[in-house]
Formats: sequence, structure tokens, C-alpha cells
Amino acid sequence: MIDVKDGCRILFIGDSITDINFNRRFAYKIHGSKVYALQTAKKLKKKHKNLKFFFKGIASNRTYHVYDRLTKDCIDLKPDIIVMLIGVNDAWEHYVPEQYPPLLRPMEPHMKEIYRRLNAELENARLLVLLPFMIDAVPEKQPFHEVLNEYREVLSAMALENKAQIIDLQKMFDEAQEKIEPVKLAVDGIHPTNLGHRLIANEVLKILN
Repeated sequence: MIDVKDGCRILFIGDSITDINFNRRFAYKIHGSKVYALQTAKKLKKKHKNLKFFFKGIASNRTYHVYDRLTKDCIDLKPDIIVMLIGVNDAWEHYVPEQYPPLLRPMEPHMKEIYRRLNAELENARLLVLLPFMIDAVPEKQPFHEVLNEYREVLSAMALENKAQIIDLQKMFDEAQEKIEPVKLAVDGIHPTNLGHRLIANEVLKILN
């Protein structure tokens, strides 16, 4: 658990799944404008009036993008709690290399440096890592699971090594899909609908006490 107290500064950082503007812009086809970060913040505000939130999701980001902007979009903000969801684009770049330049900036060394800086410069901040996922709404994307799982394992091991809290969103969505049609959770399999975002927010709120 991560205790949330009045005055806490909470940062959400990641890729398009955390990008509020992206999800609003494309709500007409992905139906996910109510981003998990917004839903989480709204519920936390009901209990704590003096929280400060920062939303730093940027569509198409890979791990090295977060590394490149870590000073401006994280360190300088002095967050007490960091919620980070990154990695699916790193895996996708590996899965379809013909669509992207060669993997010149791989995920693992950049994640190591992110953790090094967080541990050194924000030593009192608490980190919650959300592992990337894919929802089975598009049958053609099924083979991507194998590649994504490799990246998820690396991200999970690094988070544990750095004593971060972890939420396995793949496990959560796998269980949800037993009761809910996948397309209702993510039309394209990657970007959650409002319902998909709500399930993520509920998991985050279980950790942010």
C-alpha cells in the first residue's frame, strides 16, 4: 500500500494510455476519454482536498522518451507518488520492426537509468508501476502477447529490484474478459475504453490508500 496524505503531489506518467489529450481527441473511435488517471484523481480528491496532480502521458512514447523528459516531467515536479505505465510501444516496435527504425534505444538500459535517477533524486517518492497489457479485442494482434510478455517480465523484475509497487494489468484484464466482451474494454486491444480505464483506476486505488 502507498499512503496518500493531504498535500501529496501525485504524478501519472507514460504513453497514450495515460495521455488525456490523446484519449479525448480520439474518443470518437476508442471511447476512452475518461482516462484512468483522471478517474483516480477524482476519487482521491473526495477524501483529500489538498492533493496536487500532474498528468504527463504522451502518445507513442517509449521508455527512452520518458527517460529523455524525466527531469522536466518528473524530477522537477517533486512528486511524492509516481504512477508509471510504459513499455507497450517498446514491445510493439520489437514486434513490427518493419514499421519503425531499428531498435537503437532499447528499453532495459533506459529503465535502469530512470530508476537510478529516481532513487538518487527522489529518494522519498513512492513508485507504482503498472505493467503494460493487451486486451483480446482484435484477433490479428494475438501473437503480440508473446513479445509483450517478455517486456512485462523485464519491467516486473526491475520494479521489484527497485522496491516499487506493481499492478499486473494483464492479469486484471484477463480476468475481466471472462465476464466482459473484450471490445467493451478496448476497441483496438491497446487503448482502454472508459470502462477499461475504470478498471485500471480501481486497481490503482487499491494501492493508493
